Amino acid sequence: MFLIAGIRLPAPMLEFFQQIQTFFPNREWEPEPFLFLPLVIMGETSDPDIMENLDAGLLSIQTSTPATLVHSGLDVVQQGERIILTAKILSAVCDHLSVKIRRQTQQAGLKVKRICHPLSVPLGTISTVPPEDVHNWLRIHHSLRAPEDEVYEFTLFSSWKNRETADMELLADYAFTSGCIEPTHLL
Repeated sequence: MFLIAGIRLPAPMLEFFQQIQTFFPNREWEPEPFLFLPLVIMGETSDPDIMENLDAGLLSIQTSTPATLVHSGLDVVQQGERIILTAKILSAVCDHLSVKIRRQTQQAGLKVKRICHPLSVPLGTISTVPPEDVHNWLRIHHSLRAPEDEVYEFTLFSSWKNRETADMELLADYAFTSGCIEPTHLL
């Protein structure tokens, strides 16, 4: 299985990015079916010993504060043959988490493919969209911003093929700060 560590988006941010996808003007703009913030592309393994060591290492990761996710705009990036529209995210804690996750992944015996930097949420593939259409769309939507939010855990995802696969499976959540239990709201 192919492993990726990332952040499941808080509901308000997820809903905002799903709303942005509804603004895609035609079928050439292919929305990503599963929205999340990738931190580390870990690579492939099916070795149970590596998975056990990885789990223990990821459980040990701690930070002193939760991660604040700040949406800082939209961008276009190229990954291999794909051109992707992304939502840029600023988060010093997530940058720090990426380094810690990479170290634990390497100690577990996996060769890390890459740390995802700069941080961004893939929104859709736009490889066949004419550049002037992308430019015009970005000019119209450049000021849209998701609400800022905090997260307290990261998630280990798997797919059975590679990081391009839409079929992502949640393997485990890992709390990285002692404040991971959100306070209950009083009535």
